[in-house]
Amino acid sequence: MEADPVVVTNAIVPVGAGRVDIGQRDHNEDHILVRPELGLFVIADGAGGHNAGNVASALASTTVANVFESSAKAMEGRPEMDDLGLYTMARRLATAVQRANGEVIDVAKRTEKYQGMGTTIVAVAFSTAGDLVHVAHVGDSRCYRLRSGLLELLTVDHSLLNEVLETHPDADDALLAKMPRHVVTRALGMEDTVRVAVRSLRVLPDDLYLLCTDGLTGALDDERIEEMLGEARLPSDHAKALIDAALSAGAQDNIAALVVACETAAEPPRRRPSARPPRPSPSPPPPPVDLPPPRRPAGSAPEIIVLGVETHVVPVESASASLLDALGRFTRLRQPSVPEVAHPKPARCGECGQPLEAGATVCPTCGAKIGGG
Repeated sequence: MEADPVVVTNAIVPVGAGRVDIGQRDHNEDHILVRPELGLFVIADGAGGHNAGNVASALASTTVANVFESSAKAMEGRPEMDDLGLYTMARRLATAVQRANGEVIDVAKRTEKYQGMGTTIVAVAFSTAGDLVHVAHVGDSRCYRLRSGLLELLTVDHSLLNEVLETHPDADDALLAKMPRHVVTRALGMEDTVRVAVRSLRVLPDDLYLLCTDGLTGALDDERIEEMLGEARLPSDHAKALIDAALSAGAQDNIAALVVACETAAEPPRRRPSARPPRPSPSPPPPPVDLPPPRRPAGSAPEIIVLGVETHVVPVESASASLLDALGRFTRLRQPSVPEVAHPKPARCGECGQPLEAGATVCPTCGAKIGGG
């Protein structure tokens, strides 16, 4: 998507409102965050049981907002797009979600009753001019856009079904039928590093964005959502109408809906320049010569790089030592550390320090009694 030039005669201002309903559950684990002054809107759907899932969703949403608040001053002088061609706001949003993942993990490690808690998240952040929106999500909470009466899903659920579609579409149906369908394969609080899906899109006046949890989409199909968002309402009334419709349709889960309307402001937009250098003017063609120009050697630069247990570079001859070193360093950054709960430390004898088997009453090495018995 091209970043420059952009013709925007008036700033676009996001105006949002949301609601949460407990549905048929005995406690609520959904959380919404509306911060229009930051251009930030977030929904999170927690998991982990009573007084755990709600902590995870609230903690994740609050952490994202805290990152945006603490980085607001530094962002004032940053370009809209950096010299790598990445949107500054998109990196800021992904950083905030990564930070939220770390906070959920840290709290779970410190407090026993919160161990194992997690949350999905979907967040949108608007640019200063309001004409760009950056969408980040982990899990199956969704973001929709209604434009010119047409509804479009902007996120792809990180679900078991989509994982099958992407990686094992030819798997046996009998096997797949035994697997739970409504389960996510990516969430905050599960691993030290989480893959955050991020995309950046143009915003047009009168666009309508819907952030919601699976409590809503499990009860209302896309056609019904499109029909309801197409009616003239304020964002707060849209959120209420959607939740009421989901409840009437028999929704069993908590339901959260957050609607953001893109309104046109009177003032011109405030834009930051891009750090990407301007495109050079085309140079005049070289004078004709008898000899053909030298060709670029085939395979002189990598065309495919696959990072995994084993790194693959295509063409093979493009895998220089410096490239492999850089890829190795990057791969190590991507590898999540093994959670302590996966490999608990063995108990040790208080006398000789040797490891003990579970339930041992006597140390097999020194014969000391275990547990003071």
